[in-house]
Amino acid sequence: MEKITIFGVPLDLGAENLGVDIGPDAFRHQKIVEKLTNVGFTVKDGGNIKCLPKKHLQIGNPKLRYLEEILRVSEESAGKTFQIIQKGEKAVALGGDHSLCLGVVSGASAALNGEIGIIYLDAHGDMNTTETTLTGNIHGMPLASLMGFGDEQLINIYKLKKKISKENVLHIGGIDFDPGEIELIEKENLLCFKTIDMLSFGLRPLFDYINNLCKRVKNIWVSLDLDVIDEIYAPGVGMPNKGGFNYREITTIAEYIGKNCNVVGLDIDEYNPLRDIDGKTAELGIELIAKLLGGSYSWYTNYIEKNKLTNKD
Repeated sequence: MEKITIFGVPLDLGAENLGVDIGPDAFRHQKIVEKLTNVGFTVKDGGNIKCLPKKHLQIGNPKLRYLEEILRVSEESAGKTFQIIQKGEKAVALGGDHSLCLGVVSGASAALNGEIGIIYLDAHGDMNTTETTLTGNIHGMPLASLMGFGDEQLINIYKLKKKISKENVLHIGGIDFDPGEIELIEKENLLCFKTIDMLSFGLRPLFDYINNLCKRVKNIWVSLDLDVIDEIYAPGVGMPNKGGFNYREITTIAEYIGKNCNVVGLDIDEYNPLRDIDGKTAELGIELIAKLLGGSYSWYTNYIEKNKLTNKD
């Protein structure tokens, strides 16, 4: 089974809903290492990237809030991801808000000489720029920046200027897009499979999109914002979603990606344990990580682990 290095990127410099900075340690409290190990992965915990809290920082440019700290963290997380993938291991970054995607994908792209595509699961577009942002929050800009749109400082993180070709981007689960994002999607003909598409046509078209992406590019990075899931199943997120994917849909999508794509790494974002209920969001997140990396994990896995016979029986 695959070798995985997990590490935390506890950024919380976006919206005012505090709590996502303790997401990485909450995943550890939920025994993520043990659970992934039990289903066959070789797991190393690489610790956390140090991220300064808001109280020690200046907002700076209101259209690029906390830019200096996000750039610093992104460079460090890019380097860590680069080293992990260079060793032939899978990288799993635990968030933290979605701005962490900038660094980890930049590092993965550099390690693979730009031969990488991205599957981006999120209720929001994250394709704003300094010209279109309504909030100045950088966690609403990472996908645009990775494609080479927006502020040069975000685009130029780490070694390659354009990390992902727009043809190799697949956005899944969008519900709320800002006007500037809609304009960019239409202008650049970006591929988005929205929630309304799933409700209209089912998952078959999405599977075709995934298959085509994996034929075009060998390596895939998955960026998973837990708010793409309905709040019934994932209440512990920064921005709970009343119209997201249900359990059956998100686990099926994750399993299909894991079985049909060469996933080199992933980031899982916006987990807020302060909003969670009995750890259900973290538990689902661990299940999705396992499935996205080609493993098998579910409530039934835990049931068997607790009840299997031993040599003493």
